[in-house]
Amino acid sequence: MAGRTTTVDRLLDMSQRLSPSDQLRLICLLSDRLRHELAPDEEPVDILTTVGLGAEVWRSVDVATYLAEERASWEP
Repeated sequence: MAGRTTTVDRLLDMSQRLSPSDQLRLICLLSDRLRHELAPDEEPVDILTTVGLGAEVWRSVDVATYLAEERASWEP
């Protein structure tokens, strides 16, 4: 493609010629590349490390009372 400028519109047109599964694969590949470019030093969060996070907020709350108040707020 030397000497030619590739535009987003042209690339979109080209991508429409791909099968739906290849279009999804292209989206995944582009997303992965961008994710690494935008946050190259960030490690994924292991959800298990969040266990107990915010527990101190709920320590003084009576669960039954809280649920009753929430459910009562749903009714008109």
